[in-house]
Amino acid sequence: MTEWRRVDAIGRTEFRRQWRAVQEDTTQLITFVILAIFLVPMAFAGLIGAFFFGSQLASGHLETPITWGRLVLIYAWVLVAGFGGYRAYSTTLRPDRLDGMLTTVSHRELLGGIVYSDLLLWGGPAAAFSVLASLAFAAGARSLLAAPLSFLALALAFATALTTGYLLALAVRNTGVRSKLLTRLRTLFVVLLGVAYFGVIVTQNFVAVLEPIFWLLESTPVGWYGDLALIGTTAEVSVARAGGAVLASAAFLVVGPAALVRLVEWLWYADGVSVEHEVSSTAESTGTGESRLETVFPRSVVGVVVADWKRAKRAPIALSFVLYPLIFLLNPVLSVIQTGTVGSSFPLWIALTSAWITGVLFTLNVIGNEGAVLPATLTCPAPGRALVAGHALAGALLIGPVAVPLTVGLGVLSPHGLATTGSLAVGVFVLIVCAGPIATGIGALFPRFEAISVSRSTKAIVPSTLAFGVYSVLIALVSIPLLLGHSSLVGGAIASTLEQPRLVVAVTGTIVTGLLAVPIALLSARYAIRSVDTYHLE
Repeated sequence: MTEWRRVDAIGRTEFRRQWRAVQEDTTQLITFVILAIFLVPMAFAGLIGAFFFGSQLASGHLETPITWGRLVLIYAWVLVAGFGGYRAYSTTLRPDRLDGMLTTVSHRELLGGIVYSDLLLWGGPAAAFSVLASLAFAAGARSLLAAPLSFLALALAFATALTTGYLLALAVRNTGVRSKLLTRLRTLFVVLLGVAYFGVIVTQNFVAVLEPIFWLLESTPVGWYGDLALIGTTAEVSVARAGGAVLASAAFLVVGPAALVRLVEWLWYADGVSVEHEVSSTAESTGTGESRLETVFPRSVVGVVVADWKRAKRAPIALSFVLYPLIFLLNPVLSVIQTGTVGSSFPLWIALTSAWITGVLFTLNVIGNEGAVLPATLTCPAPGRALVAGHALAGALLIGPVAVPLTVGLGVLSPHGLATTGSLAVGVFVLIVCAGPIATGIGALFPRFEAISVSRSTKAIVPSTLAFGVYSVLIALVSIPLLLGHSSLVGGAIASTLEQPRLVVAVTGTIVTGLLAVPIALLSARYAIRSVDTYHLE
């Protein structure tokens, strides 16, 4: 088999494997559909924009057209480089069964096959969009020459951007596997990057990020793609810069793949560094906390609590469902930051998401979470009570000490009165205590035992999507009386209609939520305990 045939076989096999993985994983399939729904309107908007940009050029109404052309090509280049680099770092450069593959094919062939599979996945749609955008631009500009030249500019921009993204990803990963310091600081870098990202979103100061990029790249061959795309449509174009863009791109696309091969060889054949963490202090603190809990709760329950906390620290990716409640909290947080004031609805959002997260953390898969140790767990005396109580307690002890004081503090800063804030805090406490037991029964009813891919190289046993959905709906329904009773709009309207003090409506909402949450929690926990105690391995 020739080298190209091996590359083709690897690429097509990897493409089919990725497609099967998407089809078999409901979450990935939904994400893929949402991405398509998001990208298709953007693609149509881009085609319409290309046509109107060309028509404005033809009519002569557009000032500084070369600046606009460079702006479009530079930002498109940055977008593709960022997307390609992220995919290369997170998934593409971490193929499954890497060691086994490298014993049968060379790293050059494996890299070629992986890049080929990415081109099969994204190259077709990108090429189709480039062709349509070039035709739309040429039609608007009324220039036959604009179609092939603008397509050439887009093709070169996309190709060099993708190569650049791969080079950056390989450079970062090669540095990481050889530096203990950078490996230790990796989490800090990710946190700082996330803070910077959300800072840009909160301040909406995108210009502060994009303008320096445009200024940096405008005088490089990346900026010259704008000249190449606009040849024949405006007199401001520099043919020399357009030719320079073509020559520089050709040279880069010759040198770039050779650099990729060398960098991927360094990465895949590297032994890497190992970071040894000091465990004595951690073990001492864990033992102290465990002994304190054992003075209040049974040892079997405390063992489950500590195991949950250790598992979360060791593999936080298994708690991925926690991100969904946090997403719902994003807009309220942005609103508070932008306005500088805490509105009356923000403490209610904290109340709902706190209870939501408490049940999601450890209790939505009480049986499946045990994994390989499930047989040993089932041989213990009364395993159901220890598992259910331990999982519920693990989430409540993490969220409760943060959520209740936070609700009180935000309530004081908001228009809510002190008495209403106290009523809301009591309701939050009740919801946090009951959220875990409520989730245990749902998790026992819809368990998941098999590990699923939560990233390209990581598998974990996470709650089933159905269990998460049912629990989310149920905890929202249970919280409704509390939220409505403390809502300035709804609660105020109810108090005005019934001619009752505002506090009476708020306290009533808390009581109704408690009357709903406690019985549901007891019934759900009882079902979960019975499910564990009567579970039989096949």
